[in-house]
Order: sequence, then C-alpha cells, then structure tokens
Amino acid sequence: MRILGECCLLVCLVTLGYSVFLTLAADSHRPSWRARLELWSTLLGFGGLSAVLAILAWALAVGDFSFRYVSSYTSQQLEWQYRLAALWVGQAGSLLLWAWLMSACALAVRFFNAAESSLQRTASGLVMFSVWFLVAVMVFAADPMQASLSTPQEGAGLSPLLQHPSMLIHPPVVFMAYALWAVPYALAIATLVDGRIDANWVRMARPWALAAWTLLGVGLLLGAQWAYQELGWGGYWGWDPVENGSLLPWLTGTALIHCLLAWRHSDTLKKTALALAIVTFALCNFATFLTRSGIFSSVHAFSESPIGWMFLAVMGCQVAAAVVLIVRRRTVILARSAFQHVLARETVILMSVFLLCLLAVIVMTGTLCVPLSTMFLGRTIQVGPEFYNSVLPPIGLSLLAAMAAVPLLRWGASPAAAHRRLLAICLLTGGACSLIAFALGMRNRIALVIVSVAIVTVATMIAEFVQNLRRRQRNSQGATAVGILRQGRRKYVAYVVHVGFAMVAIGITGSSLGTQRQEFTLSEGDAITWAGRQVRYDCLVQTELPKMLVAEAVLKVNRGDAPQVELRPARHLHLLQNEWTSEVAIHSTWRGDFYTILHAGLGDGRIVVTLVDNPLVNWIWIGGVVVTIGGFGAVLPTSRGRAAGSKPVANREVELDAAGDGRRSAAA
Repeated sequence: MRILGECCLLVCLVTLGYSVFLTLAADSHRPSWRARLELWSTLLGFGGLSAVLAILAWALAVGDFSFRYVSSYTSQQLEWQYRLAALWVGQAGSLLLWAWLMSACALAVRFFNAAESSLQRTASGLVMFSVWFLVAVMVFAADPMQASLSTPQEGAGLSPLLQHPSMLIHPPVVFMAYALWAVPYALAIATLVDGRIDANWVRMARPWALAAWTLLGVGLLLGAQWAYQELGWGGYWGWDPVENGSLLPWLTGTALIHCLLAWRHSDTLKKTALALAIVTFALCNFATFLTRSGIFSSVHAFSESPIGWMFLAVMGCQVAAAVVLIVRRRTVILARSAFQHVLARETVILMSVFLLCLLAVIVMTGTLCVPLSTMFLGRTIQVGPEFYNSVLPPIGLSLLAAMAAVPLLRWGASPAAAHRRLLAICLLTGGACSLIAFALGMRNRIALVIVSVAIVTVATMIAEFVQNLRRRQRNSQGATAVGILRQGRRKYVAYVVHVGFAMVAIGITGSSLGTQRQEFTLSEGDAITWAGRQVRYDCLVQTELPKMLVAEAVLKVNRGDAPQVELRPARHLHLLQNEWTSEVAIHSTWRGDFYTILHAGLGDGRIVVTLVDNPLVNWIWIGGVVVTIGGFGAVLPTSRGRAAGSKPVANREVELDAAGDGRRSAAA
C-alpha cells in the first residue's frame, strides 16, 4: 500500500503540473480536445490525492507501523478517533489534507455555474497551482508515505494534549478555511489579469469568502476552547505566535467581506477588496510559515524545518503579484462614486476596514518582534499579553461603536432624521445600562464603556427592524415580521453576527478585567472562603488505569443557597509518553466559570491547587455560536441569487430610497 501511495503522489505531481500549464496557458479559442485533456488531468490529480489520503487513513486505522508517519503519531493503545485525528496532527499529513481540500475547491469553483467562464477556469488553475506546490513539498520534503527505517512493535503515540474532542474538529476546520480562502485570492488574480473588473467578481467571491471566514472563526473558537479546557492555565487566548497566525487571515478576511459589501452597494473600496483577497490567502501561507519554520516554540508548532521558509517565499510572491497587478490595473478599478458624507454607511465601513487592518498589523508586529529583534538587534524583545491588552482594546471599542451605528446609517447619504432620533434613544439606553452596571458594583471605566456600546449595538439593530416593520405595514397590508426577515435575510443575518460579537465583547471584558486567581496549599479537610464561595478539600483519590495513573483532588464547593458542587481537578501520568498533564475541573453558569487546577500532591494528602473565578467567560462561547449561525446563514444563497447564478451579472448602480435601502438597477 505504501508503494501505491508513493506512485499516486508522483502521478499527482505530474498531472496537476500539466493541468496547471494547460489551464493558465490556454486562450479563449482552445480546441475541445485540449479542454478535455485539461479537465481529465485535474480530475486525475484530485483522484490521486484522494487515493493517497485514503491509504494514509487506512494505515493509521490499522496501525501499519511500516509507515514512518503512523509510527510517529499513533500507538496500539490509541482510540480509533484519535488515530484518525493523527491524519492532521503531523506535518506531512496536514499538508496532504490541505492539498486535498484545496483541490476539491478548485474543482468546485470550476463548476460554480452551469456555464463555465474563463474567469472560473483561470481561478481554478491558480488554485491548482497552490495544490501542485503542496504536492511538490510532500514529494521532496515531507512525504506522508515515507517508510520506517525498521518496523517497530509500538508507535510513539499521540501527544496527550492533543487527545481532546476539539482536536477532532479544530485542525480540519482551519485547513478547510485556508483552502476556501484560496478561491477569492485566485478570483482576484484572474480578474486583474483579465482586466474585466465588475460585479461578477463580487458575486463569485462573496460566498467563498463568507464560508472561509465562518469556518476560520469556528476553528479559532474551538482552538480557544481547547486551550481553556486542556492547557490548564485558566485562559483561552495566550497570544501564542501560532494562534496569532490563524487570527491574521480572519482579521483581513473580515475586512474583505465588508469591502465586498461596499463594492456591491456603493461601488467603492474596489482596490482594497482585491488587495485584501490576495493578502488574506497570503496570510494563510504566513500562518503555515509560523507553524513549520521552527522559529517559535509553541505547543501548536512543528520542529525546525525548511518547509516553513518555502511558504514565506510563496507569501512574498503573492503580495508582490498583488502590488504589480493592482498598479497595472489602477485606472480600470477606480471607484465610480466617492464618499459623500462622513456618516454614510460606506464611510463607516472604510473606517472599520482600516481598524481591522491596523489590528492585523499590530498582531503581526507583536508576533514577529522576538525573531526580528534577535536577528537585527542581537537581543530578544519579548512581547507578551500585556502589550496586546494595552494596545488593542481602544481599536476593538472603535469597531464595536461602528457596528452599533451601521444599522441606522444609509448608503451615500447622511442619516435620516428618524434614524438620528433612534440613534439618540439607543445611546441613552446604553448609557442607562452603564449606570445600572455601575450601581451593581462595576467600577472599571473600560468595562462600563464596552457594556454600554454593546447594549447600543443590540438596541440599534432592534430599533431598525421595528422601524422597518412599521414602515412596511403602513405601505402594504399584511406585512409581517417573518416576511421582512425573509426579504432582508442577508441584512438580518449580518445583524445576528454583530449581536454575537457584542456578546463576545462582553465575555472578553468580564473575563479579562474581572478574573480572580489564587494558589492554595491544602490538607485533607481544609476549608477556605474565596471569591464568594466556600471550598472544602476532602481527599486525594489515586487510580491506576492501563494507560495512565490518575490523581484526583475531591473539592466540595458551596455558593450561597445554590446546591453543592463537587469538582475533581486531576493530574494524569501517561505511561507511554511518561508525561504529566493537568485535567482541570470547571463549574459553569451564565455568570461565569469556577475553574480549578491541580498542580501537585505533596504527600500526606496535601495538594497545591489554583482556583480561578472567570466571570462572563461563557458569553464568549455563546456569542461565538451566534456568530457562526449568522455566518452560515449568510452563506446560503437567496432566491434572487439562485436565479442569477447561471448568468453573468452586469455592473450595477445603487439608488437610495427615503429609508436608505439599496434598490439596484442595471447600469446603462
């Protein structure tokens, strides 16, 4: 099977390279036999990758240790689901998965419409070029089919930290997002090369960008939850360089989605949208560089390897291509309408795009500070969470304020008088809620402002919906809330996403500013009062299992009149790896988490334990779910979009009615 996999990988290298050559070198008058040869080469390459993936998955499932990859990441003791997860844990396996997903995207974009266009064909070829690059890396530097020097009786096993349910979903979701981001990138390059830059690009790129953005957000959320539950330090985001690497394309992707919205409605931010489509996929390669270069020590990173520098070189080429093509086509992609008012919706979107890009630049600067300072200054400048926590909140607050204002703004004009009155009412509502929070004991000024702006965000969306409902009911009999939601689904799912972000902002604020943490040394029977709770340590329970030794501390927690809760933080000694891990115990409510970490047993039943009170942290997870629901809702096509899916879309101008809703008509 291993030899068959090697042959399939070589077939992929040849056929995908030939397919890319035929696709990118073809003209509009290519003969039919050449088109068929091009298609069959692409399909053969995809089939070869599928075969390699299936062979590696089979080897992992049966424990064939003649594969070096299998012996490095699995063992006979490992559960079947984590054997499957080993497929994307190692460097070679993750590259294989990414290449396979991207090749599937290349085929999907080719058949996006019933009638294939030259833009789709070129974009598919560009995505396939990225796939060919990954296959070349696997053939020459990271072979998933590589043989073991000798077939061991037992494998090294999977890292205990990665044996968590989130790891079954988090990596493939992130790689799927990276694969999807290749499509807007390829469409942008193809559009710039072709020179016909119109609304067709927006229509084609939008669903891919939304799907990629949503999946990458899900991946970030799952990664944060894994860190919170498995790493045992009480937090969910440590500004780890590899975590930051995945955050960067999400930030620029968020900016891209808003640029596409401005392009569609007001014919602005064209160059910015095209540049962001290319930069976002380039940052996916940058994230891969951070993971695989070995310049950072991280639980997420692989050991030092030249592979990472290949991805950095590809990123540099992508950015250079973007600059050259945009400069070359600068006269073609001029906006047809200017920013007409400081409080027009497109102006606020421009400000938001700038802030999101600024966030990305700050995060990238902080991430690269350590290696760059070592390289150029001869000394290491460490950038920790304190840097990000001091610099980023004002930018985040500004973005939240922009989200709050957008529902009551119009395209190309200042807000209507009715909307200005509603905005004033919403601001008063937010101020009143801030005063209530102050009266209930919240004293941090930043927290009070964020709570106020989050409430205003929700209030403006409710106010806009109610006003729209009343106007429709006056103008037409029988208008219902459900009917309005159906007609304006894209707008209202965007509001759902914004409400989710308001919830996340409240969760981050509460858990960042209100967290309490303290370490205790306790003997059996000791009871302490801390953070409004009484905590009693009963005993230390030790259990010997086939694969590990377990030590659990039994804690009884009481708070007011609530029922008593038993928590059992533990330490596990994994026998195969001879490695200790902490297993935290968490009691969750809507008000927050009580988080317990067992560090050590000191003998005679004494333990060292850390208690953490994380207020409002669950609002992050709930808000993330709300954002995900809204994101997937935005990906679904509208009936109007389905009707237009099989034919090109002309450039469109936007007319504004009295309420500020866009009514599009075909341009003359």
